[in-house]
Amino acid sequence: MQAVILAAGEGRRLRPLTSDLPKPMIRVKGKPILEYTLEILPKVIEEVIIVVGYQKEKIIKYFGDSFNGIPIKYVEQATPLGTAHALDVARPKIKDGDFLFMSGDDLYRQDDLDALVKLESPVVLAKESSQPEKFGVCLVDHDGYLAGILEKRLDPPSHLVNIGVYLLNKEIFDIPRVQLPNGEFNLALQIGDWALKRKIKVIRAKFWHPIGYPEDVEVADSLVTILAKERVN
Repeated sequence: MQAVILAAGEGRRLRPLTSDLPKPMIRVKGKPILEYTLEILPKVIEEVIIVVGYQKEKIIKYFGDSFNGIPIKYVEQATPLGTAHALDVARPKIKDGDFLFMSGDDLYRQDDLDALVKLESPVVLAKESSQPEKFGVCLVDHDGYLAGILEKRLDPPSHLVNIGVYLLNKEIFDIPRVQLPNGEFNLALQIGDWALKRKIKVIRAKFWHPIGYPEDVEVADSLVTILAKERVN
């Protein structure tokens, strides 16, 4: 199985931390956020495709062509046109079968990813949040299948937020992309439209720490220590 990891973000809200670094290379306890992501990839991942963009050379130089024996391929998203566009950029290197799609600049937990890849695609990984208005939310039917994904709302109808981690297959490319008013193409809304055509399972993550502001990095410093202890135990 392949993993497609988004690492093209500039991270403007994280400045000055991103003044001379791409967002996925911000250090948490001395290591880039992206390195934590690569460390917890499920054992079934045999190849990683990293979508790079802003200051891409720093990511490529640091990680090279493999990580812990897993080959890495890079594709460039030269213009930041959203998550669906990033997936399209990676499309030529994606093989048949299921693939893991996720962000390279948030913190996740290994057992959540392990549970996801054991299922049959498509699957959305989501997390309950006390501040759902900050994120897109997942609407789920009584059988646990996706009924839709709504982008940020002031009064969201659900506390189950989309955390940008999916188990997908190449059928996603048959679904028309959804363009936002800012010009970006949004993968979450594209997946929401896909749910109108077929069943998409939603499973709940135990942990997710989004990193959008400098204070989120400070919190991450303590969280990675806790996560490391949990993996050992």
